[in-house]
Amino acid sequence: MKLRQIFERPISGHWNGGPKTIFDWKIDGTVRKDFRGKYVKIGSFAANYWFHVAVGKTEKATLGNARRRLNRSRFGVPCKFEYIEE
Repeated sequence: MKLRQIFERPISGHWNGGPKTIFDWKIDGTVRKDFRGKYVKIGSFAANYWFHVAVGKTEKATLGNARRRLNRSRFGVPCKFEYIEE
């Protein structure tokens, strides 16, 4: 499963290929643990960005944690999200 982020207008960032409107975020798969609990790496090759979120009870719940984090985007461009089954 992956999380697709769709921006209303193209944005530029630290990637090749010019402005983009769609980014697919995937779970790395390696669950790690520290004193705060379990976490996993989420990333998008197209966005050239990776970050960590708390592991949820399901894969969709984990991607939901990533969605909430991405919703606070620094780009300031409205976007929507959808879950894609692989």
